[in-house]
Amino acid sequence: SIDSSGKATCSGMASAYNSSHTINLTVELQKSGDWSTIKSWSATAPGPHIADVYEDYYVVRGTYRVCATAKVYNASGTLLESQSLYSDTVVY
Repeated sequence: SIDSSGKATCSGMASAYNSSHTINLTVELQKSGDWSTIKSWSATAPGPHIADVYEDYYVVRGTYRVCATAKVYNASGTLLESQSLYSDTVVY
């Protein structure tokens, strides 16, 4: 969401069910045009805990979206799965 002052609130959460796995979450705020990332945040948590991001960032006029990417790694650090989810676009 983006409020009337231009404060964009960006959030995401992800979890891994297996206690031997690790979840890495990256949340990116992107601006239309080329959908370049203007700000990103990350969080990491061991399974089955939740990795979550909840951050604010002030933006200029434009159209924005958030991309949340969750990556699951096993105990050896091997990437097991990666999933990305895009928010609806928001015009400010």
